[in-house]
Amino acid sequence: MEAFLHYLWLHQRYEQLIPTGALAGARIEVLDPGELNLHAGPDFFAARIRIDQLLWVGCVEIHHAASEWFAHGHHADPAYSSVILHVVEVDNRQVAGLNGQELPTCLILVPRTQPEEQAALVQQLYSSSSASALLSLSAEERSSLLLCLYRARMQTKVQASGLLLERAAGDWAQCFWAQLLRYFGGALNSEAMERLAFALPLHLLQKHSDRQDQVEALLLGQAGLIEVLAEGAYRRQLAEEYRFLRHKYELHPLGAGTFRRARTRPANLPERRLLQLAALLTRRDFLGDRCLRARTRRELHELFTLPAAGAEVEGQPPRAAITGSLCDLLIINVVLPYQVLYAQRQEGLRDAAPDLELLRSIPAEDNRVTRLYRSAGLELRDALESQAILQLEHYREEQERGLKL
Repeated sequence: MEAFLHYLWLHQRYEQLIPTGALAGARIEVLDPGELNLHAGPDFFAARIRIDQLLWVGCVEIHHAASEWFAHGHHADPAYSSVILHVVEVDNRQVAGLNGQELPTCLILVPRTQPEEQAALVQQLYSSSSASALLSLSAEERSSLLLCLYRARMQTKVQASGLLLERAAGDWAQCFWAQLLRYFGGALNSEAMERLAFALPLHLLQKHSDRQDQVEALLLGQAGLIEVLAEGAYRRQLAEEYRFLRHKYELHPLGAGTFRRARTRPANLPERRLLQLAALLTRRDFLGDRCLRARTRRELHELFTLPAAGAEVEGQPPRAAITGSLCDLLIINVVLPYQVLYAQRQEGLRDAAPDLELLRSIPAEDNRVTRLYRSAGLELRDALESQAILQLEHYREEQERGLKL
């Protein structure tokens, strides 16, 4: 749980720091742990550390295992040349910087025995009483831990966006399209939606953005979902349009059964989500470009909100609305990671960070996890804190799975 290590470092609540490698036997004193870095790059900057009699000022990078320095590509990244100390739980590999010299490393001992309240905090954060552990902290410490947790969650989202960009061969429009489809797929159909995004590229859909019926035919046809629609004029119309467009573009639809529909609420059925996406594509300028320019919650709500519409043609399913709450989730899970990735890669801003003001303008999410923490007495003020709680729950579940193996 790297985010918790960040918290321990920030508040110096670790049990001990033990210099290793070339520093073995040295005396280490943390005068200032530095400032948590929400951006790309080392975890903390402006740290002040005295090693024996020498004062070091610079960045600190923290990992569970030393080998993650190489796994994350830090050894070849100039942004990490200012790291003065590598802090790890497991020293399983010697680490070197860009200059080839061994990087000063120390072990961080997570409190397990003394003092008792620290040991209890560690245990509770991995247990079902995580909310009690958070409530035992001061408001300042709780806020900083939640910030560490949110940072970890956002980094994971940005990395996932980066993988989509690689799959899209650097096409930013296609990257955003794939990311949007993945989110609309939910937990059941995210992988299927990603396959659809690349089986039906955005540039092809944009050629038909003036014809919503053709966009719907392409999306549902490629997804193999026209046949799940009720018999009637609408289904016959889409099937005819898709036969023509499939032949024209030599398309290969996804196999039957790619999308899962069992035990899915009607509003989340994949065919209805695809109809929402079709409406967005035909009623808005390209969403990715506009999302990069948008800076406020209101702007983004205006971009994504769609009213509900009843059936217009025989056999046509009801058109679900894109509500304000869904817009908020799109901002959190699609827009912000895309904005950060674009700033880092396209604009060369290594220090690009999620817009915390935008995030804090969004109410805390209401879901199974956040309701559990609220019922335990933890107040969640905004989306940053609810996202942090989701990350903590993710860590806790990973820990439980590990114990059962």
